[in-house]
This record gives sequence, structure tokens and C-alpha cells, in this order.
Amino acid sequence: MKLKMLILTGLAGIAVTGCTTTPTIPTLETGVLQEVQNLEVYPNTTDNKAKLTKFIDKCVIEFTGNLQAGKAIEHWSFKGNTLITGGSAVFAQDGTSTAQNFDLNDAAVQKNFLALRHHFHKDALAQCD
Repeated sequence: MKLKMLILTGLAGIAVTGCTTTPTIPTLETGVLQEVQNLEVYPNTTDNKAKLTKFIDKCVIEFTGNLQAGKAIEHWSFKGNTLITGGSAVFAQDGTSTAQNFDLNDAAVQKNFLALRHHFHKDALAQCD
């Protein structure tokens, strides 16, 4: 009986230790750094906004704006001054949608990224290095 009690106590101790030492899974998003609204962009959009979010390994700008034909959403991920990925989706009023990945080597894409990035405060962008 004492051996059975000793084994049960040992197993309970292992179970409690296992629960208390389980590693936590880090969150990928560390937080929104800044949000800006009513930007002058091309093509013209209304009720637009851009949100700069810091993740562990990068920052992401999410731009949303209403076009005459629907709603556009762009995502730009970067670290420091280096653009990692970029793309957009347009949701038309008729229910259809289109999506595209940007060619990161295209000079116009780089120019658009830098123009959008320029709308954020330098202290917020410094956290993306």
C-alpha cells in the first residue's frame, strides 16, 4: 500500500511539474504602433486608413480604402527599409474580387511602399528595424 501511495504521489508531482514548466507560445503580433487616416494616395480612395503593426520579425502596413468600384486592401511587410512582401486585394461592389502580389523589384512598387511608409512617425518606424 505504501508503494502504491508513493507511486501515485510521484506521478502527481510529475504532472504538476509538467503543467508549470510548459513553455508559452509567443504571440506573433506585438502590437499596433500607429494608425493614420485620410491619406492622399493614388488611386484616389475615400475613408482610407493605414495601420502599422509590429510583429516579432517584421512590421506590416495594412492599407484599406474605398474605391469608386469597391474596397481595396494592401499589405506591405518589411524590416527596416527592406520590403519583404506586398500585395493587394480589391473587393468589387458586384461581389467579385481580385488579388495580386507586388513585384518587389519594380521601381513603382518601391516608390509606393516608401510613400505609404512616409505617413508614419519616425519613432514608430524605428521599432521596425
